[in-house]
Amino acid sequence: MTRVLVKGPETALADVQADWDEEENLIDSNLAFYDLKHLQHRNYEFAYPTFDSLSKDPVQLPSKGDVINYLHGGNDIVIRLPNTSKFHLEGEDHDGNEEWFEFNPFAWLPIGVGLNEEKSGDLVTAEPEWEWYFDDDFHWETVLQLGAAIRNTGSGYHDPRPPKSGPAPKSRSMPPPSAYFPSPSIQELASNNVNGLLAATVKFRSERPINGGFKESDGQIYFLPPHPSRDSGEFIRGILEREYGFDVEHQPDWVEHYALPNEDEFRNRIEQIEMEISDIESGVQEARRYRSILFEGDDELEEMVPEVLRRLGLDVDGEVPGGRDGAIKLEDQTFILEITGQSDGVDHQKIRQLEDHLDDTASEGYGTNRTGLLIFNHFKYRDPTNRQLTTANFKDRLEKRDCKLLTTVDLYQILCDYEREEIDTEHVVGMLTSGDTIIRANNPLCQSAGQTESRLGRLRRRLSEIM
Repeated sequence: MTRVLVKGPETALADVQADWDEEENLIDSNLAFYDLKHLQHRNYEFAYPTFDSLSKDPVQLPSKGDVINYLHGGNDIVIRLPNTSKFHLEGEDHDGNEEWFEFNPFAWLPIGVGLNEEKSGDLVTAEPEWEWYFDDDFHWETVLQLGAAIRNTGSGYHDPRPPKSGPAPKSRSMPPPSAYFPSPSIQELASNNVNGLLAATVKFRSERPINGGFKESDGQIYFLPPHPSRDSGEFIRGILEREYGFDVEHQPDWVEHYALPNEDEFRNRIEQIEMEISDIESGVQEARRYRSILFEGDDELEEMVPEVLRRLGLDVDGEVPGGRDGAIKLEDQTFILEITGQSDGVDHQKIRQLEDHLDDTASEGYGTNRTGLLIFNHFKYRDPTNRQLTTANFKDRLEKRDCKLLTTVDLYQILCDYEREEIDTEHVVGMLTSGDTIIRANNPLCQSAGQTESRLGRLRRRLSEIM
């Protein structure tokens, strides 16, 4: 069952409700409505997003990264457009005086959005399934402009004040294509009589290949202009009924203010269960972070692999910039690390780097009984069950310098065995210090026994039905 988040107007149609100065959690829903026209008309109530010390609370909006993840999770965002993209929110200058700053209501989105307000009209050509929305009463006041946005997964809002002093900022050259999010896929829903875009849906391509190719998001953003004769509640109800097939009960919003005492008790219990589910989901997401060692490259692995090793109970020193990628410190032995991920097999250049790390640590007197350990994510784009490790072309070289190899596939399996309490830290140390040049896990690679997300989703849907 769809769980609806509504940002802005209060409505009984929302499962999750958040005002503009409240921080919403997108993952608590799988369909989110953002009524930016509602914010436009209440702009005097809130401060600019970067000012949190005023009498007014700042507007809270999700980050671009959160939006991208939400869409790739198969969730939709529906935006009711304002009549203008040029309204203001309160802030203060460097001296603490009240000042109003121009606010871009679309800066939190991973797509460039503009509204051309120079013309208006009544003639509209809409896709057949959207003719109910663009009826004879519809009048358009803006033309929608969409394009790629600068890549930034954080907040879209920064301090709008000019620098206190100093030289004027240097002019910047045009950002390279790599500085932008992947080009969005735009589907027109309605246009005016000169092909000006009035409404559209937008999907986003994955930034990294999935199963050998780039995947388009299952979720999408709807950009819809406000209908002059429909308020927020009618807008949301119409979308739910027409686009998502909801059988929406037509009752006034104020009905939600009345309930028998036992209903309130049940609601409180459901809220407690939902909080427990959120904690479980956080635990699931934390555990899934470690899967990245099966497909990531150098930079990400250099951060995640030491974290996995520490989770196994090992004492791990951090990397040295321009040198070793860390070290495992045992009581009477030190493993010098070179951590890497490649799209093909084990690379002799990485073995050479490991040898250099050993020479450097010997020169500086770091560690005792030093052994090199190459942690390698080989054929990182392949399913781990289809990766071949041919040791004949590099094993002799490892043995000459008393070095060892551990693939991230085996490391992941060792972590699985450790989490199942089939092995402990002492066992892991024994694997490292054994006479084996190639360190192998005891068991075949573990795979998920079920779809945790779907199970949690079904539980959430059942709770939503009760609510």
